[in-house]
Amino acid sequence: MKILGFIRNNILLVTLLPLLVLAIGASYLRFMVLYDYSVTYEGFCDPETSICFEYCEDDECLEPFYYAWIERDASTLREICDDLDVASCEASQKCAQDEENCSVSFCDPAVDSNCESIGDSKI
Repeated sequence: MKILGFIRNNILLVTLLPLLVLAIGASYLRFMVLYDYSVTYEGFCDPETSICFEYCEDDECLEPFYYAWIERDASTLREICDDLDVASCEASQKCAQDEENCSVSFCDPAVDSNCESIGDSKI
């Protein structure tokens, strides 16, 4: 009888606590065990051959940083680089030909004003 009284008095707690535990468990499984999500990171881009995004740390822009956006599955990235940092993993900078769900996005001057190209393809 005491258990039934506790459930009646705390119906919200009894309902939400198991749901919260299940949600946390499912999230842990997805993000920490299976790596079932996509990641986007900055990759190498050569402004001589491609239209790249440009980033400057200050207004003078003495040392610009050129990059492209790379998007791929986290599980694939983990297989390619093991425990290395993405920036120091050379295999993470381009997509393999047989790799699904991997894309490299270069700057589109019609959409973004921070594009840079010093090769043949002028903006």
